[in-house]
Amino acid sequence: MPRSSSKYVCSSCGFQSPKWYGKCPQCSEWNTLQEEFERDLSSSVKTTRAKPVLLSEVPEEDVTRYASGMPELDRVLGGGFVPGSVLLLAGEPGIGKSTLLLTVADRVSKGYGGVLYTSGEESQGQVRMRAARLGVKSEQLYFAGEQDVDAILDLCQELKPRLLIVDSIQTCEDPCEASLPGGPTQVRACATKLQQYAKTHGVTVVMVGHTVKTGGIAGPRLLEHLVDTVLYFEGDVNHLYRIVKAQKNRFGATNEVAVFQMEDRGIVEVPNPSGIFLSERAEGNVGSCVAATLEGNQPICLEVQALVTSSVYGAPRRVTSEINHQRAALILAVLAKKIAAGLDTRDAFVKIAGGISVDEPGIDLACAIAVMSSYHDIPVKPGLACFGEIGLSGEIRMVSRMEDRVKEAARNGFVELLVPMAFKKKYRGPVKTIGVSSVEEAVRNALDRPISQEAKPRAEKR
Repeated sequence: MPRSSSKYVCSSCGFQSPKWYGKCPQCSEWNTLQEEFERDLSSSVKTTRAKPVLLSEVPEEDVTRYASGMPELDRVLGGGFVPGSVLLLAGEPGIGKSTLLLTVADRVSKGYGGVLYTSGEESQGQVRMRAARLGVKSEQLYFAGEQDVDAILDLCQELKPRLLIVDSIQTCEDPCEASLPGGPTQVRACATKLQQYAKTHGVTVVMVGHTVKTGGIAGPRLLEHLVDTVLYFEGDVNHLYRIVKAQKNRFGATNEVAVFQMEDRGIVEVPNPSGIFLSERAEGNVGSCVAATLEGNQPICLEVQALVTSSVYGAPRRVTSEINHQRAALILAVLAKKIAAGLDTRDAFVKIAGGISVDEPGIDLACAIAVMSSYHDIPVKPGLACFGEIGLSGEIRMVSRMEDRVKEAARNGFVELLVPMAFKKKYRGPVKTIGVSSVEEAVRNALDRPISQEAKPRAEKR
């Protein structure tokens, strides 16, 4: 009989060790090492090896897709679902993953046939209540509250669905494995069986995955390599907007994003995200500037807000939300060095209206202008947007896909754009652009009126 040995695998980073540690030596997480058993397969029968073939002689296969019922989601997927593909949808608890997939299951079942939705977290009554709220009434949508992966596959053999949704892979259990559901061994075993079934029968499988506090997907990293597409469902539970981002896609482009809005009747697509995020913006507000930024591959216009006030405590505070704290601190340091000598003694608050998080350099210039608008109590010129990266010496640098940013700003009614000077020299489009080479020049061209010498805040004596 084959001998078995054990090892300990970190459920957070995948680190392996022959002995148990309370703290993972690689990722420093506590109580994440779980025991896995290995079998000695030296005495097992060897399978027949595959014969190599010339790649040029392999016939090409036409990828026949079918729509998910949501055009924005289809765009992220590269045109729709691919039969036989395996997708992983990951997100924080309560973000709306089940709501999105139940809506997709309803629309796919109405247009293409049977869909099996399985859940190991909710009962039939709970899912039925959500379906009633979302208006799900398809006659081809089946539900099973099942955790056993073999039982799920038996149901698929009986129903032969076009789409299988497993909510979630962390609750699935393989009876052949001794570990508890959610462990690396169970997740890997269940995902492998689902992947083999999808490839063999041409069924699209969507697995729901939970994320850990660091933002990664819970379970072994092999899970991300095993699937064809990895989608991240992001957003703030306190805001209405959600983003689906493709992190990996074997059948389409990566970094595509789709914006959705949570409503009482469910989740709704947002075909024009810029219009939604700017709908509540009022012209003439102090400390507000519009940035033509990128979310994945999609250009979006967002409102950057800033508030500069006197510091109540000894050390000035730097509070940011939706913007990387280190990036905001760098911008504030450059402004304090170049054009705002007293800024380093004041509190500064920077955020993006709408709750969408942005971590790309094109938003630097809008952050600087919004901060200086609040610092001098002067609004930004009406109809003005901007983009550009700020260097440590205060220069404005070019960013990616600048022409797409200009088109998106013009489509949303902005008549002037502050852009890096290098881009201004080569741009030949119809939109009026103002080239700036330094942050001082950008602030001078962005504010609605000149900064008088009397209005300039003076640096406090140290």
